[in-house]
Amino acid sequence: MDPKKLLVVLCALAGLACGVGSSAAREQPPAAVPPAVQSAPAAQSSPTSEQARPPKGTVELGETIVLKAGETAEVASKDISIRFSRLVSDSRCAQGMVCVWEGEAVVALALAEPGRGERTSAELASTGRGGRQSVEFAACRVDLVAVSSGGDQVTLRVSKA
Repeated sequence: MDPKKLLVVLCALAGLACGVGSSAAREQPPAAVPPAVQSAPAAQSSPTSEQARPPKGTVELGETIVLKAGETAEVASKDISIRFSRLVSDSRCAQGMVCVWEGEAVVALALAEPGRGERTSAELASTGRGGRQSVEFAACRVDLVAVSSGGDQVTLRVSKA
């Protein structure tokens, strides 16, 4: 067989064996592989401004907040609300899988400034590859910190723009 053809065939077989075109190369027991995505840190008994906390309807500038799909938070010192609308897409590796690449989750947020009648929506990505990780609206910046492994919760940091 011609050496060039042999090389092409070997490269194609190696690509298939490595899972090219698929993010999951082979299945491993869950204990053998660390989770691809860490869930948001749990709030502790004495929260500080940088710790995530359960949604209580209001967040201060500089704080992080955890929202479930459909929940809304109000920014205390501003007339702004932030709603986690939905998970748009999630190509992250499932727990217990060995993946060729990290993957990415994309979430949709709805931001509103009721006093001025302003509204906007934004899609934020868990990595910077496929889209933006933050949005600025009404002198506030909202950063996507984490997306839970099931995609049903997001951790957001709200700060001054």
